[in-house]
Amino acid sequence: MALSLSGHHGKWTVDDVRKLPEDEFHRYEIDDGVLLVSPRPSSPHQFAAWTITTLLDDAIGAAGLDLAVIQEVDTITGQRGDWLKVPDVLVVTGDAFDAEPQEYDVADVVLAVEISASKQSRNRDFGEKLHAYAEAGIKDYWIFELQPEPKLTAFALAGGSYKEIAVSSSLIHLTRPFPIDVDPPQLLKRRTNARAK
Repeated sequence: MALSLSGHHGKWTVDDVRKLPEDEFHRYEIDDGVLLVSPRPSSPHQFAAWTITTLLDDAIGAAGLDLAVIQEVDTITGQRGDWLKVPDVLVVTGDAFDAEPQEYDVADVVLAVEISASKQSRNRDFGEKLHAYAEAGIKDYWIFELQPEPKLTAFALAGGSYKEIAVSSSLIHLTRPFPIDVDPPQLLKRRTNARAK
């Protein structure tokens, strides 16, 4: 039986979200039993997700690693039924990807990437999600800000919390979770193929 947003009482669980009618226009996440509903990302946000995915996939291939990159997929933790996130981009183990799951457990996540396109999303990405991903044990977490200028902040898990390992608005070389060069402004530049007249 389908569940409605207005008909639900009490804390939300992953099972509750699974009972909601299909909705292609919104993203559903749960933070400590509170349901968070957000609209699907804007075009610049989606474009950044695509370019980051391509960049990560190329770096994984160059390093010869058995990992896969995916976008916007439900991520849960088997330890809690009231925890559901949908990172913008995820790097997961090859075995997890090959199993073709509908959702991924945080134990299979190598890197989570969030794209911040507004003050509200920035506050969540540097606040609640920073804490939630660290608590769940995701070893590496990146935040790519679109405004006021493209900027990447990279975190690594150390002693149960994240330590900032890099912040850059220009080309930077990172060594974890694998070697990769990231140039934040380039992630938002689309190719233009002007026709000769």
